[in-house]
Formats: sequence, C-alpha cells, structure tokens
Amino acid sequence: MMRSMQKPCRALLCRKRGRLLLTQHCSAGKSPNILPCVSARNSSSNSGNGNGKMKIYDSLSSSYRALPPTANATSKNIHGKDTPTIRRGTAWYVCGPTVYDSAHLGHGRTYVSLDILRRVALHNYTMGMASQHHQLPPRPLYAMNITDVDDKIIQRSMEKRSMNNGCDSFEEEVDPISLARHYEREFWQDMDALNVMRPDVICRVSEHVESTIVPYIQQIVDGGMAYVMPEDDAMTNPPTSQPVQGSVYFDVRAFEFITNGRTKYGKLAPDAASSDFFSWDNDDNNNNDDNDEGEPIRTKRDPRDFCLWKYRTRSPPPPTRTSSSSSPNPTAVEPLSVSYSSPWGPGRPGWHVECSAMIQQLSQDFAATHEFGVHAGGVDLKFPHHSNEIAQAEAFLASDAPTTAKTETAALEGEDGWNSREMEFKEWIPHWVHTGHLYVKGRKMSKSLKNFVTIREMLGTMPNSISPEEEVPDDANPAVVDGINNAWSSPADDFRLWVLGLSGAYRGPATYSKDRMEEARVIREKWVRFLMEGQETLERLSNADDATNNSMSSRLWGEEELELFHTVTQCSMNCQTALLDDLDGASFVKELIRLADDGLNYVDKVKMEGKKNRIELSKNRPEEPLRFVLDTFRGQLDLVGFSQRTVGAGLSASMDQHLGDTATSMNTALVDEAVAFRTAVRSAALSVMRKKKDGIDAAKEILQLCDKMRDDTFPRIGIEILDGKVVAAGSTEEGEEVGANRGWRHCSPREPSS
Repeated sequence: MMRSMQKPCRALLCRKRGRLLLTQHCSAGKSPNILPCVSARNSSSNSGNGNGKMKIYDSLSSSYRALPPTANATSKNIHGKDTPTIRRGTAWYVCGPTVYDSAHLGHGRTYVSLDILRRVALHNYTMGMASQHHQLPPRPLYAMNITDVDDKIIQRSMEKRSMNNGCDSFEEEVDPISLARHYEREFWQDMDALNVMRPDVICRVSEHVESTIVPYIQQIVDGGMAYVMPEDDAMTNPPTSQPVQGSVYFDVRAFEFITNGRTKYGKLAPDAASSDFFSWDNDDNNNNDDNDEGEPIRTKRDPRDFCLWKYRTRSPPPPTRTSSSSSPNPTAVEPLSVSYSSPWGPGRPGWHVECSAMIQQLSQDFAATHEFGVHAGGVDLKFPHHSNEIAQAEAFLASDAPTTAKTETAALEGEDGWNSREMEFKEWIPHWVHTGHLYVKGRKMSKSLKNFVTIREMLGTMPNSISPEEEVPDDANPAVVDGINNAWSSPADDFRLWVLGLSGAYRGPATYSKDRMEEARVIREKWVRFLMEGQETLERLSNADDATNNSMSSRLWGEEELELFHTVTQCSMNCQTALLDDLDGASFVKELIRLADDGLNYVDKVKMEGKKNRIELSKNRPEEPLRFVLDTFRGQLDLVGFSQRTVGAGLSASMDQHLGDTATSMNTALVDEAVAFRTAVRSAALSVMRKKKDGIDAAKEILQLCDKMRDDTFPRIGIEILDGKVVAAGSTEEGEEVGANRGWRHCSPREPSS
C-alpha cells in the first residue's frame, strides 16, 4: 500500500552535508524549508524570549524548543473531523532513583537542576495564564518513579544477609523491599533538606508490576515486537497448558519492520548504537540482559534487543558439581518479595520497561486533564534507557493498529511476513531534558568508582567520607561542611547556588570541589548580609515616620533612588530572560550579584548620612526604593528555590508583627550598647599601652578579651565589628553618640575560626 502524503508542518530531522538540520514540510509539491539548528542564545527570534515562552534544549530534536505549556484534547464532530474540546495541561515525568543506597551529589545536582526548571516553568505558567482571558488549562503535573525492584537492591540485601551470619530466611531489615523503603525514605529526606519540591505523583515499580507492566509487555508480545527466550528449566520441564516460560526480549528488527520507516530505534542513541551493524556484549547498564552467571547473553536475535521480563525461579536449583549449596549465586533464587507472576513464568520486569509502562498508565489515569510532554533525567540515562523507553512505547502504541501477520521467519527472510501498521505517527513524548555528569577530581562521581559524596555528607548530617569502603586523603574529599548550624548558614542553599550558577550549564558536565562550594558560600553570605543590613536600614527608615518625628521623613525620590529603581528593574528583567533562555543560571546569578552590590552601596550611603541620630538617617531618604530592592531580590531567590534561611535573612526581628517596632529597636539598641562598651574598654586599654603606664599586662588581657568578643562572640549572632571605624568613647565634640557611625554591620552568623 502506498504511504499517504505527510501532513503539512510536520517537523522531521534529517542530515545534509553532515549538518543536523530541521526540516519543516510545506504543502505537497513544495520544497521544505531548511532551518539550521541554532542556539536559543544566538537566535534573534529566541533571544530574550520576548514572547514569555520558556525555551529548553530538547535532546530528541537537538534544538532549543519552547516547553509545551498545554495540549488540546480532541473529539470527533458530526463530520468526522477532530475538534478541540478542552485544553489539557502538560505532564512531566522524571526518572527517579534506584533506592539501594544513599543518594550522592550527582543525584543532588540532577534533582536540584530539575527542581529549578520546574519552579521556573510553574512561575511562567502562572504569569502567562494570568494574562489570558480564555479557559485556563491545569497547571503542569510532575511525576517521578522510584525503582524499588532491581538487581542492585537484591544484591545489597544479599550482602546484608550475609553479614547477618548467613541466615536462611530474609529478615525484615534485609528483605529487598524493606531495604528499598529505607533508602526511599532517606532519599525524600535528602530532597526535603535540599528544598526540592515533592512530585505530584510518585510511582513505585513494585506497585505496578502485575497490574501495569505485565499487561504492557503482553501487548508488545502480541504485536509481534517481542519474543520469549526459553530458560533451561522451562525447556526441561515445560508446563502442559501454559506458554513457554522464559525471559522476554524486545525485538528491534521486528519493530523497525512493522513501523515501516515511520520511526526508528535508538532516537536518543549515538548513530552507531542505533544501527544493526553495531554489536555489543552488554547493552544494559543495569545488567538486566545478563544471565545468572553474569555473562552477557549472546543468543538474542539482534545485539540491540533488550530485556522486558526477567525470568527467575522461586526455589533453589538442584546442586551441581560446579556449585556449592553453602555459597549459592545470589541471583539464582528470587526473593519472594520481588518475584511476580506473569504468562512467561515468575520473575520481574527489566529496567527499561518500567517507566514506559507506568507513563502509559498515568496517561490513561490523567487523560482528562493532562498529556505528557516532558521527560527528564540524567544524561547517563539517555542511552540505552531513554532510547529503549521510546522504542517500547512506540511498539506498544503500534500494537493497537490493525494488521495481518504471517510467520516471523518469513519476515526475517525478507518475505511479506509482517504488514506495516497504518498509523499516524506522533512523538510519544516530544521534549526530552537531560542533566550533565558530575565529576570529582577528573572522574565521574560514581559509587562503583568509590569517589562519591553523599548528600548527607555535604549537608553535614553525617561524618564526611568518600565511601565506607575506602579511606582517601582529606584533599580528595569535596565535602565542605564543618558542622556549622545557626540561623542563616545553609549548605543546601550554597549547593543550590553552585548548581544554578557556578557549575556551568545544567546539561553540561560539572566538577565538584571544596573551592567551588566555598565560592558559593561567600557569594551567598554577601547576599545574606545585604538582606540583613537592608532590612535593618529599612526598619529605621520606617520608624522615622512616627507621630512625633514625621516632619523629618521624606517621600521624595532623588536621582539616586530613581537610578536604583531602574537598575533593579533591569536586573529583574535580565533575570527573567536568563531563566527562560535554557535556564541560563550563570547570567541569573551574575544579575543577582549586581543587584546585591547596588543595594549594599545604597544602604551604605544611607548609613553614612546618619551622623547624629536615627531620625536624621531618613531625613532625605524615602523608604519605598529600598523596600522595592529587598522585595525584588527576595522574590528572585524564592523563584529558584532558595530556602527561608536565605530568602528570610533579616526578617527574624520583625516576623511577629504584633511586637511592632519595639523589638527591633531593643535589639538594635542592645547591639549598639554592647559595641559601645567594648569600644570604651578597648580605647582605655590602648591609652594605657601608649602611655606605658602600669598594668600593661592587664591591658593586654583586656585587648585579648575584646578580640575574642570581636572574633568569637559577635560573629555567632551575625555581627561583624569594624575596628578603626568606631568613634572613640567620649568623643562628643559634634554631639555624636558612641556607635552612631555604626562600627558594626550584619554578617552571616558563623563559627569562630580555629
């Protein structure tokens, strides 16, 4: 049958002269327009994102594309044509962790990056929908899977079992599912500590095997795109009334034949890996294509075929001459908690099929309101995992199309065995987002390489180490937390700042080190100082406008206030442009640094004018410009997910509004008095030493106490004393009070340096 003409405006990928091009098919008989794939930052149509759309790099099309905000659900009208009925929101699916151990910073970077992306997308959705007057679609839906049935989990439970004196039965603490639940709880605790938003929907593999995954595999088998590879014990004792038992494999060549060029295998794979001329021994990083001895399977029909169902016996095999019953192969017998029934015998699903099947189930469950438009995960999942996900999903959907099939052998021999399905092709999920690898000292952070740092180690909730198995020099350990815990310290926010703007593009590689985390801490500490000093100055400006002194206040904006307003407004616009332009975190952080610097300069100018008292501080300064700066800065920090330890810096003294300004004034006065006392003692001691009077030793001791107060006491509560800038005690020639020039300033509370 002749294939129908392609519809207008269908985007396809092609190669021309070795360059990747985007072709947009026009009406029949016309040549396609050839558009080179360019960066969003280099395209005039994309630069600035004036249309407010968020453009993110799509790994599937190798181009920058706008995230799909909504999808239209359609129905047939009386003429048999599709007509829009409702607008559906976009659903996101993120590949979650395999919970067999603690999450490390490679996981942390991925999920923090995707959390920032999600927050910006939600914000952009809210702002965009607020400007529209038609029916609003639902907000984006965010789903994540938890792989709690896996070789690594079973192996870890076996290791823990062997440490329990080789007990014969699985105890609760070493059962694979119980082990997975433990590390899943730990994972969510880590995500909460990193201020990563919880998903709207969480899918555990163990809860979907028999109800979702097995029927999904069955439909692919029925469609002729998967086959059963009989196991030895199934061949020896075949069941009398059941299909042949064994592992089920995806048939790549059958898939390519049946889809008849409408799609291809390996859409996210390197060119060579998607070709049938390319062969490898083990194409599955999760070892789901290995046999029980760990040897790669060589009897697959095609080296690209991969496992959909992993057959496993539920009882120990009979002892052989080459095996010992005292040390059985841990994968030879499947624990009952992870053994499931299927038409092909007991076992469990392969790694790749779980996500495709659960997405299909979620698509049905939320079909009335959402359609999956974005799939995200680490770049290490791009191939083979995500590539195989796409192939499985397209095979599943193609299996619904009508066809008449002959024998499989005839098809493989080039005869008219399979008829291609007549189906309108549509990308399963149109947008694929991948985050880059994380490296430590030139090597990818990996548990197998024993060079990982767990999230908990970075946060300081457990002792720093690279791994429990191997001790390494201290300089190889990038964990930077020293156990500091106070009101404003936040290793989680330091890490988020590093991920956002100091580690390079989210989809590129990054190297984690102690120096880079220290750089993030210093930048964030300066932001905290700006928020604290700015808030304190703002409250002084506000206090000046009371009933007794309102004649001294001002609402008039001068040139400096107008310049500050325009600078902050431009910074805010630049921040929005950066976030919408493929999450350009480096430019975003650069704008925030500029905003904080300008804000601090303005605060310092306001303070310098307060030479006599607190009222004259605001004589010619309105409070509104500073309030605008602080609100804008906090809004940008909150947008990308910084916690209240950063966003709320400076607000602690006025969080309880019923205390009014009294609490703030008392706190400030207490600091002023303490600094004044220290200044007086220091001045007296210096006078004794200069005049070489008696009691020099006592004076030295007094100075040491003063230094301790400066270096130890005040930093603990977020106060930095500036020696040499404080008016000496008794200097009242111009009527100045001690501390009026503010010989101190707010800082990020910190432990004293040892």
